[in-house]
Amino acid sequence: MEAPSDSPIRIRRPGYTIIELAVTLAIAAIVTAMALPAVDFNRLRMDASSRFVQNRLIWAQSRAIQKNMQLVVEMYYDRSQFRIVEDADASGTYTNGETAHWTTLPESMKFATPPTTIDGSTAYYATGAGITKNGAEEYPALIFYANGSSSGDAVIYLGSPRCATEDNRAIKVTGSTSKMSFYRMGANGTWGLSEL
Repeated sequence: MEAPSDSPIRIRRPGYTIIELAVTLAIAAIVTAMALPAVDFNRLRMDASSRFVQNRLIWAQSRAIQKNMQLVVEMYYDRSQFRIVEDADASGTYTNGETAHWTTLPESMKFATPPTTIDGSTAYYATGAGITKNGAEEYPALIFYANGSSSGDAVIYLGSPRCATEDNRAIKVTGSTSKMSFYRMGANGTWGLSEL
């Protein structure tokens, strides 16, 4: 009969060795390095910035319904800003005492005049029957009414400071419903409807 050993019994716990972890991390790094160039970060940035503008327009439409008054969205291309006016007197422009909400476009975006327009209008950064001109400088404006409609069909064009063709984006507003559609311009200069 054998005498019991004084050495403790080693129980192996399940887990990974350092070598296995290092190999896994190296493979993950190689796959990431191969996939990263395929991601167009500029496109993602432009899409996100355009979505921001679209959300502000949706906010203006909702606010018009909520406040039961028309709201005027004035676009200031030279400042890369737009002003949303709670138009209490229904004058179609800002009057002293009315509430105005200023929004600055994201840093990666500006109002842009594209080489071609979606609606066939003369190229400008805001086109369509729903666009009016406000103030002495005649900045383009779009009106949202208390029933949720807008002053007419309109398209707002956006681009980047680097002025690349594929950076052009457009937000189309349908007058009777204020439904908004999002468009991207391809590198070949053609517009395509996008489902973000």
